[in-house]
Amino acid sequence: MIRNEHLDLAVAQGILTADQAERLRTLAKGGDADANNARDHANPDDERFRLIGGFNDVFVTIGIALLVSGLFTLSRAFHFEPGFGVFCVAAAWGLSEFFARKMRLALPSIALALMLALGSAFGGGELGHLISSEFAPIASALAVVLGAVLHERRFGVPVNWAIGAVGLSFALVYTASLMVDHAWYLLFALLGLAIFVVALRIDATDITRETRRSDIAFWLHLVAAPMIVHGTIPLLIGAPEGMNVAQAVAVLGIYAVLGLVAIVIDRRALLVSGLLYAGVALGYLLNENVETSFGSSLTLLALAVIVLGLSAGWRTIRRALIPLLPLGALKQSIPPAH
Repeated sequence: MIRNEHLDLAVAQGILTADQAERLRTLAKGGDADANNARDHANPDDERFRLIGGFNDVFVTIGIALLVSGLFTLSRAFHFEPGFGVFCVAAAWGLSEFFARKMRLALPSIALALMLALGSAFGGGELGHLISSEFAPIASALAVVLGAVLHERRFGVPVNWAIGAVGLSFALVYTASLMVDHAWYLLFALLGLAIFVVALRIDATDITRETRRSDIAFWLHLVAAPMIVHGTIPLLIGAPEGMNVAQAVAVLGIYAVLGLVAIVIDRRALLVSGLLYAGVALGYLLNENVETSFGSSLTLLALAVIVLGLSAGWRTIRRALIPLLPLGALKQSIPPAH
């Protein structure tokens, strides 16, 4: 019997298009109107992406985690730490041939991509130390990028795009910090914006969020959002510990803008990344007016209301908001609000 894994493999090998595979899935359901309607409503606003196809995915991922732990402790026991990177990369690649390329298991494929990145980082760092201790972190990051590119070309795991972006960003930020003091936050924010733009361009090619490109954009948004938020807000307000009322209000204003952007592009990552700063700002304002312990409780409750309220009313808010905004040509590049 043909299963979802077979259809995914057929798409990966170019036997079927993503649209043909989806139509076959619909046909296999017998044209069930309720099932089709539920799927239509789930796309694209629910930001679905392939993570777990069944408990076997979890079982295999546990095995991968145990393997990484075993390789690390074994290399420590024999005082051969450089070997950890080599063994990690070799094991990740070999297992990917079966679990990622043949079986197309989503969660294990992600875990193996991360395992390869970890091994590449260790191996690259050891090679970098042969040149100089300052070059080691750069070599480590570039090795991660190379590993992600090769793994993506062979196995087509979307998370590799995010891994490569993080590795390249770290290499650039670390290199800049060696030449210019205090360049971390600004460059971090600029690189986050660059990744965000790439993610938007990929999203624009699949506004219904039905193909692998949507998964790639999801992972890129997931790494771009914290880079933008944690790079921009400290530049504007400094350390959160020294926050005053004006800065707290400014942070909440920034969070509101991030929320507006998140709703327009239909991606929640920006909101999640800004929650920490929003919580600090809201907590500061509440603690100025009520007892500290009571203010902390109110802060958590307020954040819960924001998150749950947006989750429940996301589609309704988008339907009401999108027609009111002068989006112009951008409207053709975002998921429809209806």
